[in-house]
Amino acid sequence: MTVQFIITLILLWLVLPSPARASYVTGAEQLKAVGASFSWPEVRSRSLKIVVEYQQHGEWKQANLGSGFLISPDGLFVTAYHVMVYCLHNQKAHSRFSETVDCSVSNPRVRYKAQNGDHEYEIQILSHLREEDSTNGKKHHTPDEIIKHRDFVIGRLKAGPQTRFSHWQLRDFEQGKISLSNPRADFELKPLLPPKKVFIVGYPREGEFKIAHGFLNLTDENHRGYFAADYKVYDARYLENAGIEPDTKWGIGVANHMSGGVVVDAFGHPVGVVVNGNQNTAGILSIENILETFFSRKRESESQPQVILTPTKTPLYLKRTPH
Repeated sequence: MTVQFIITLILLWLVLPSPARASYVTGAEQLKAVGASFSWPEVRSRSLKIVVEYQQHGEWKQANLGSGFLISPDGLFVTAYHVMVYCLHNQKAHSRFSETVDCSVSNPRVRYKAQNGDHEYEIQILSHLREEDSTNGKKHHTPDEIIKHRDFVIGRLKAGPQTRFSHWQLRDFEQGKISLSNPRADFELKPLLPPKKVFIVGYPREGEFKIAHGFLNLTDENHRGYFAADYKVYDARYLENAGIEPDTKWGIGVANHMSGGVVVDAFGHPVGVVVNGNQNTAGILSIENILETFFSRKRESESQPQVILTPTKTPLYLKRTPH
């Protein structure tokens, strides 16, 4: 079966209603039973619910918009650009690197908050690309557009200087893995070998914390992203040799407003951010794509925000320019 036909199938799964394939973890014991090396409280403490407050008939109302995840002890986090679109409405023609946009005042009609456990924080966006590069102003995307767009931002929680947050540990990676000179390069989807077991964390529209799990099975040859698609791309013998049940159900369901949530492997290392999906299929942009876009191994000043890669303890510094 051709790659183009696979893309067409994914497109249909993303835009048409379909029977649920979502497999949600319902508690701490089940999370351990399905192979996670991290605990339920750890996941919750590293996750964010992104909400927006808006005025209606003179009163402030609150609605859930999406999810996010923490990547540093001082409150740096990742979410999807389209989750923060109301904050960045006046910035959509520009890319900004290490330039703060305060999402509590940038748009007089709405103000953003991030909920982390029982605490609520105001939000700053530190780095983002133009709307054209992030989502092109569209709400629905083809698989080709999902991979070629960079629908992610770096934000920070507004908290006191002594506040420290639990966060996901970022695995070190090969520098230059993502081509920043040609981020929209054409590509062919190919089977991910071996398929990668992952957990997708977020807050669906109803606001309840959820963890979905399954396998990523398709990847962009340029390392920009993945799909967990309801499609069999492996033969039974290959799966048996890889230690995976041949009757594994493929695809991971992503509920509305889980966008911006983390995708982690069984060891608790971020694989990427979920940016699109439905009840059968998830579209994910890789963590390397995010880090290469907004961070550098070169330090330019003492005040640059940073994240630390594991196990090498290599620092990455938030860029001040695109290059």
